[in-house]
Amino acid sequence: MKTGLFMLTMVALTSIGTYLVGVKWLALRSSALRPALDKALEYVGAAVLFTLLNVGLATAIVLSLRGITGRFLSVYVVNDVTWLALSFVQGLTFHCWRELARAQQRSTGS
Repeated sequence: MKTGLFMLTMVALTSIGTYLVGVKWLALRSSALRPALDKALEYVGAAVLFTLLNVGLATAIVLSLRGITGRFLSVYVVNDVTWLALSFVQGLTFHCWRELARAQQRSTGS
């Protein structure tokens, strides 16, 4: 079995299992799944934006330093999965911060 197909199958199975547990045992409403998915995609979008910003800025700095110093600096320093993890935390934090600020504005009537 191809790796991609195996991964998609596993994700589909755990998603179906989670849905069933949520509906049957946790009494979650099926109708709330779509808004939850929309919210999750907002968080993923924020993480993707921070990934693009971080990797783009890091690459620009490496290339600029190459030009300024005349020495070879490897762009491979930007090729690390840690960028994804850190960017995810940044995106998640920023989006939560924004959501809390909106909720606070609604509660104070501002």
